[in-house]
Amino acid sequence: MHYFIGRAHRPLTSTSTLRLRLRPLSQRFGAACRHHSSHSRSHHVAVDAQGVTEPAPKARPFAIERIGGRECHVSWSEGSGVEKEWRELSVPAEADERAISSSGTFLGRLSAWLRQMFLPTNYPQSVHRSYMPFHVFQFVEGTLGTLVSVLCNQALLTSVGVSAEGSIFGAVAVQWIIKDGAGEVAKLFFIRKYSPYFDSHPKTFTLSGEALVALGSGLQMATLLMNPTPLNFLVCAAGGNAFKLIGYAIWFTTHIKFVRYFSQQSNTGDVAAKDESQASVAQLAGYAAGIGLLTVSHDPAYLYTIFALAVPLHLAMTALMMRCATFELLTLPRLSVLAEAYARKGEVMPLSRLEATRVTGVFGEFFGKTQDRSVTFAPRVADVIRDEEGDRSRWALCSEVFRDDKYLLYLPASPHACSASVFLHPDASSDDMLRAALHSARLRSMLADESASLRESLKDSHTWTQEHFLTFKGALEDKGWRTDEVTFADHGHRLLWGTEADRAL
Repeated sequence: MHYFIGRAHRPLTSTSTLRLRLRPLSQRFGAACRHHSSHSRSHHVAVDAQGVTEPAPKARPFAIERIGGRECHVSWSEGSGVEKEWRELSVPAEADERAISSSGTFLGRLSAWLRQMFLPTNYPQSVHRSYMPFHVFQFVEGTLGTLVSVLCNQALLTSVGVSAEGSIFGAVAVQWIIKDGAGEVAKLFFIRKYSPYFDSHPKTFTLSGEALVALGSGLQMATLLMNPTPLNFLVCAAGGNAFKLIGYAIWFTTHIKFVRYFSQQSNTGDVAAKDESQASVAQLAGYAAGIGLLTVSHDPAYLYTIFALAVPLHLAMTALMMRCATFELLTLPRLSVLAEAYARKGEVMPLSRLEATRVTGVFGEFFGKTQDRSVTFAPRVADVIRDEEGDRSRWALCSEVFRDDKYLLYLPASPHACSASVFLHPDASSDDMLRAALHSARLRSMLADESASLRESLKDSHTWTQEHFLTFKGALEDKGWRTDEVTFADHGHRLLWGTEADRAL
């Protein structure tokens, strides 16, 4: 790890720096220190020339990525590839800076890890100003509520004759708490890794979440087949509960989006409340059915037979729910197909016609084939640019064309075989994403002509996009598509380029 803290800690690697250090000595000891013999001066000059080398000028970054409250300054390396330098975003440019090596410090990596696990993408810019105090109070409230729940569980178990004496880890209530705690820990790591996909693939994750709940339920029912010891109970119950809590977390987060899409008259609260009423009736019906079936038998084989019949039916109902929820949501695969059709034919398909083509998967959240992926939003610079032949000139060209836009469209060396990459500015809006998708589609159609040059095609497609964007957006709205949101797996990567990258230094 290398640290450079402020200007006072730069290494003395030049003659001019040595002179700055020696100047106070000449002022302190008078003229005698300033009048050396010519031999002495020539000797020191020789030492300076031979023993001290001028440092190579530090490369200026061609792009600055903002990720999780930090900045990654990306510059061309002298050899091959790119160099990265991490800095804290909160440090102003004129103050003392802390430069971090490409691997980052331990505290920097820990800070980014915690932000990714507990805070929304692009926090605090992506949330309301009251988000932090609200959730601090919510954390305290949840802690106290859980404490009361633990006491209530122990009281209820004691009242029905379950003893809590002996070792604390043998107490039934404590075993139950460990079971729930293990599930909460597993849920934390799952959410940290997959939360960006809850927005881009809500239907797929809802179905996957219900499958996890079924898997967890089966693991908990396996306690009937195990030797009844505290350890076996914890293994089956805690493992099953982890899967179930992850599934419930997925359902809760994706259901928020569904409720918002169902609400057509700013009645989100009413729709959510009625959902709770319907869920309560369904839960009461499930209780009644379960009690009625348990009156027949408690045999493990009987219970597993009912389980084997109920789970496939449960998942089938979930799949039907997702299929009938026909939201005109612009996922990245859908937007890519719509933009390609408009760039070539000047028309926009409605949802029913697009789904009939089956080019975006069952739920409209996937590209049909890998080669159909024509555009990627908000990638990492290092994942796209590797300083291969022509990378520097192409980046300079793209930076020039998109210097006044909130997105930068970059094509690799083989645009016919690879998808275009769209880098988003920190202030990019849904309109900028729509414009980028349309621009990418137009550019690729122009480059289909083997004689077309990238420079002219990029500029001509940029002009065409500016002229046709409002017409394209209006056509989308006329066909019922929601243009206020473009969903993709957003990991929070935002970029500054061109003059803005220079100003940010």
